[in-house]
Amino acid sequence: MGKLLVVNLHGLINVPRGTRETLIQLGIGKRFAAAVVGDDPVSWGSVHLCKDYVAWAPLDAELLTSLLQSRGRVSNSKTLDEEQLKALGFKTYADLADAILKGETTSTLSSIKGPADGLGLKPFFGLSPPKGGFKRSSRRAFREGGILGENPLLPEIVRRMI
Repeated sequence: MGKLLVVNLHGLINVPRGTRETLIQLGIGKRFAAAVVGDDPVSWGSVHLCKDYVAWAPLDAELLTSLLQSRGRVSNSKTLDEEQLKALGFKTYADLADAILKGETTSTLSSIKGPADGLGLKPFFGLSPPKGGFKRSSRRAFREGGILGENPLLPEIVRRMI
């Protein structure tokens, strides 16, 4: 079973209550926040409830490795560095990405805890706006000429957001 990368592109302003709670539950309550979500029926239901505010695409190992390396956080003030990675029990960022994608770890990033301090990975990645801007409308679905919903171009957009 694969993983999905879900990115909130609108924030929480003027979002209906049920959708707002779902975005917060997915861990993407802020604008340009990204989360790794399982490809199961429960996650699909949550993602489809927020389809007018988020974009999602299947996640590959290369993109997850670069996200963990550049935007992975252990706490609000600590980034995920080599020392923290070894405390979590992984040698490289690629090993951690493979373990997440293969499902060897639990379903959420925050449940990966280190033995020393008990800190886990933050369940989201804070991204910046894409360099060069959005090439398509950020208010329309992908099939209508926008970027929302299921978007096969999302990995390229996220690489510009890192």
